[in-house]
Amino acid sequence: MSLPGQYIELFAGVLDEPAVVLDGRLEDSDDGSLLGPQRASADGAVQDALATAHAAWAGGSWSGLELQDRADALERLAAELDRRAETIALLDAVDSGVPLAVTAAIAGSLGDLVRSVVVRARVIGDVRALDAGGRRVEVLRLPWGPALLLTPFNAPAPTAVGKLANALAAGCPAILKPSEHAPSSAGQIAEAAVAAELPPGALQIVHGGADVARQLVADPRVRVISLTGGQAAGRSIAAAAAPRMAAMQLELGGSNPCVVTDDADVIGTAAALAAGMTKLNGQWCEAPRRVLVDRRRHDDLVDALREALAAIRIGPARAPDTELGPLSHRAQRDSVRRQVAMLGGEAIPTAPVPDGPGLFESPTLVTGLAADAVDEEIFGPVLTLHPIEGDTAAIAAANATGDGLAAYVFAGGLDRAFDIGRSLHAGEVRIGGTHLLDLAPGSTQSFWGSSGIGAHGDAEVFEAYRGSRIVGEEDPGLPI
Repeated sequence: MSLPGQYIELFAGVLDEPAVVLDGRLEDSDDGSLLGPQRASADGAVQDALATAHAAWAGGSWSGLELQDRADALERLAAELDRRAETIALLDAVDSGVPLAVTAAIAGSLGDLVRSVVVRARVIGDVRALDAGGRRVEVLRLPWGPALLLTPFNAPAPTAVGKLANALAAGCPAILKPSEHAPSSAGQIAEAAVAAELPPGALQIVHGGADVARQLVADPRVRVISLTGGQAAGRSIAAAAAPRMAAMQLELGGSNPCVVTDDADVIGTAAALAAGMTKLNGQWCEAPRRVLVDRRRHDDLVDALREALAAIRIGPARAPDTELGPLSHRAQRDSVRRQVAMLGGEAIPTAPVPDGPGLFESPTLVTGLAADAVDEEIFGPVLTLHPIEGDTAAIAAANATGDGLAAYVFAGGLDRAFDIGRSLHAGEVRIGGTHLLDLAPGSTQSFWGSSGIGAHGDAEVFEAYRGSRIVGEEDPGLPI
């Protein structure tokens, strides 16, 4: 069984430990204690992973399987993930700092996540016949080829499982590289894949930092790349992959504006914003980040936020009653502090954090800022507040940063809220709340502007791993 801080790689169905010991260290975010050194897969191992995945595509040992056979394999994987849910929850809590109560709820659903992808793949299918007047014409949806899956530190297991389930269901052999800051639960996924008897070429798991990622991204055997991460990483990957026109799905960050009008319910707004800014300890890519609030409600909203945030229980990720845990790793905690210090304005910590060397950060409000003072994501429990005059100015300020992942609106009336929401340049605009789960069945959102390439809807994520090919009998009656 994999343990916190333990790295397990998977090549051609064989589990091993990465051979390269790096200078970085993995720490327990609850108390700052050393879990072990960071590790990376050796160059030869990375090449083996690429060769195995490519052979499973070109030779057909995975990509050539019938949809039913791929579905059966994924059903077995789902069952193995169910058996490992408790361990995955603990490992993700330790690596990410997210409270165990949250990671347990998510880990318990991973098997069902895989099953839902299987159902979707069966419904959509691989082949569609066109009505061609008696001629045989088919549209095939085919796997692009080996898929590189790059996952973040804030939600390691669910992001990895979601990506690999869709890639494998589509027929793409997958190479998973988890964040070097959150490697542990990938070992459970590796063990589940072996126990489920996935064909050896279906899934490879490698470890390492930016050097390994660059090696994988640059290799022409990788035909599709899926990244969840920051904008800097996304730009680097897009630049490396664009010359060979690799398919890409990049879900990046955003400064996620929130518009609060002069007739909004201040107490309800504060409660929702406090919940949103602290979800996953503020390490949520769609968390509200900057609040454009009508000047007449600014001070009342600040007071209500301070009260709401002071009531949040801050503690170790492993504690059952913790609502806000530590940040994932020391560099991330330090980065958040640097960004806040550079903003200017008044930074207001709202709640005491546990004593000791744990990587805790008090939920922080930053006030006294101009509407254009924030132009990047602060990936932690930080909310900036910007007084503004009227809806038109708020919309302009919200759209000024060029990104467009998520946005929020709090207004006294639904029509007014929808008028504002329809004008915001974001893939998802939530009105009156900040929950994490989809707004409705069939929900989808594109990644607007610098927030990425592609979309985040069930069908869109699945289809990102496939391309179309039409094959058919020629029509002799065509004029040209």
